[in-house]
Amino acid sequence: MCELGVVSRRSKAWWKRRGAALRRALLLSAAAAAMAALALGAFAGRLMAQSSPAAKAAFAAQGDEIILLGTHGGPGLTQERSEPATLLVVDGTSYLIDCGIGTMRRLLDAGVPSQTIGTIFITHNHPDHALGLVDVMANDFLSVDFGPPGGSRTFNIYGPPQTPAVVSAAYDFIRIPYSIFAAEHLGASTLADPFRAHVVDGGGLVYQDDKIRVTAAENTHYQLMPAKDRARMKSFAYRFQTRYGVIVFTGDTGPSAAVEKLATGADVLISEVEELGAPTGAPRTTPNAAALAAHLRLEHLPVKDLGEMASKARVKAVLMHHFVGAGSGQKFVEGVKKYYSGTVFAGADLQRYCLGTPDGNGGTVRTLAPCN
Repeated sequence: MCELGVVSRRSKAWWKRRGAALRRALLLSAAAAAMAALALGAFAGRLMAQSSPAAKAAFAAQGDEIILLGTHGGPGLTQERSEPATLLVVDGTSYLIDCGIGTMRRLLDAGVPSQTIGTIFITHNHPDHALGLVDVMANDFLSVDFGPPGGSRTFNIYGPPQTPAVVSAAYDFIRIPYSIFAAEHLGASTLADPFRAHVVDGGGLVYQDDKIRVTAAENTHYQLMPAKDRARMKSFAYRFQTRYGVIVFTGDTGPSAAVEKLATGADVLISEVEELGAPTGAPRTTPNAAALAAHLRLEHLPVKDLGEMASKARVKAVLMHHFVGAGSGQKFVEGVKKYYSGTVFAGADLQRYCLGTPDGNGGTVRTLAPCN
């Protein structure tokens, strides 16, 4: 009996210790779950903060709005201007044209969640027009990976023949870090690719939906390139037709009859511009000095050529971006206006311009002006 009593007391003590251990394990498990929930909540909170009404830019329900996200020309980076990227918003739907380095940051500055942009157009795949695509895609993928359960979105990217390779390489780069999250069961585990690349291989209609109709023309930005390379490395200008007017993006180009024809009668010509007399930052003693000089002279638009193109095409307004060369915006405006009598704007990062604003009489004004 004495031995049984000892065993009984030992058994009770063991179960008491066991119960305490279980309670500690449950408390630790609950704490871990709470911490995980907080962590995921933080991810979701940051994601939702981008897409919440308070974070979004206030776009007009009707009309075209042009937001200059980046206005610097060339692959070198500057503090003053981001690389080329422009957002076109039509009746609240956003389209991105070009995607240089810094585009994602400028979208955040403008209050535009990248995941709300379902369609991107690349004029050509030079570094200053395409290297920012990976950041935008990464933020888009985050919205899919940590978005609401069951949510999905396809992001479409249109551009010259090499665009599918650019998009594929960007996704492969993004997928590697996110595969670590997937291994830890954070976010989506399928790592499904939500990006679809579409090749623009020539002129004509390249895209159409209920807001816009987009046609392309090959420009002269690659005219000095060997023909075998030019066949797969194309450069385009795009014409966007909306219910409020016509907006033409020259892309990077030299004087071009095809771009002039594409721009005929446009309400807005959004164009690159350069000042050949200004320093470009490229050493003239480098082995490629002659090729670079020819590129700047023949494959870009000095103020004179831009003014003459706008005048011949009878466009109603010119909006300049992709500035190459030194000097104030006013200097570029004055240079273009020597050859063109219409309205000329020298754009800057995050400036907004509106077309098709209500006129107070039930109609709209087809005149480009800074947004109120």
